[in-house]
Amino acid sequence: MSSFYMRKLDIFTYLCTMKTTDIIFGQLNNIPEGVVFDYSELQLPAEMQLAAAKALSRMVAEKKLKKVGKGKFYKPAYSRLGEMSPLIDELTKDLLYKDGKIIGYITGLPIFAQMGLTTQISSKVVIGSKSYRRPLMRGGYEISFTRQENDITEDNIPMLRFLDAIRFVKKIPACTPDNAIRILLDKFASFDNIEIKSLIQLSSTYPASARALLGAMLESKGYDVSLLKMSLNPLTKYNIGISTDILPNKSNWNIL
Repeated sequence: MSSFYMRKLDIFTYLCTMKTTDIIFGQLNNIPEGVVFDYSELQLPAEMQLAAAKALSRMVAEKKLKKVGKGKFYKPAYSRLGEMSPLIDELTKDLLYKDGKIIGYITGLPIFAQMGLTTQISSKVVIGSKSYRRPLMRGGYEISFTRQENDITEDNIPMLRFLDAIRFVKKIPACTPDNAIRILLDKFASFDNIEIKSLIQLSSTYPASARALLGAMLESKGYDVSLLKMSLNPLTKYNIGISTDILPNKSNWNIL
C-alpha cells in the first residue's frame, strides 16, 4: 500500500477516534460523578467499541476516570478531604440487579454496623445471592458471596439481613453474642405480626442453630414458635455462647 493511502487511512482512523471521543465525552456528561457505568450505558454502535475501549483506557491513565472492574468505570468525585469512593451500592449494583430484577442484597459487616451490632469499619462486603460467585475486589472492597436459598425481594431483604445477623452472631467483630442478641431483641418491635410469620418461614433455609436462636428469641417475646420447634432435632445442642441473663429460656432450645 502506498504512503499516500497509508496517510489517508491514518487520517480516517484519527477522525473516527475523535468522533468516538466526542461522543463518549457527550455521554459522560450525562453520568453523575461516583456512578459506576459500563460500555452498554454509553450506547455506542458496535463499530465504535474498540475505539471506545482505547479512549476510556486513556482517560483512566489520565485519571479522568477510575476503573473498578472489567469494563466498569466511574468519574471520581472530590471533597475538601480528597477523592471520594463510590457508594458500595454503586460498586455492586450489577451484582444486585439483573434486567431490573433483584438477584442479591448487601449483608455482612456494613449492614451489621447499620444495625448497631458493631462499630468496626470494614472493607469486606458480603452479598446474599442464590447463585454463588467467586470473591472479587472492586473499588477497594473485598466482595464475597453467601448462598441465599430464599427468593429475594425488596420487602424481605430487612428480614433476610436480620436472619443473617442471627446466623453469624458469633462472628460479628467488637460485639459479644450477648450484646448482639440484646440489640436484635429490641429490633423485633420494628416487625409486625405478618413480618414475624414471614421471618419464621424464611428461616427454614437457615442452619438449625439460627432457627433455634430465632425460636428462643421469639419465645421470649411471647410469639408462637411451634413451627420452629418442630423443625429442630430435639437431641441436637447449639454452642452459641448466650447467657441466661439474655435468654432465660435458652435451655428450651438446647442452646449452650
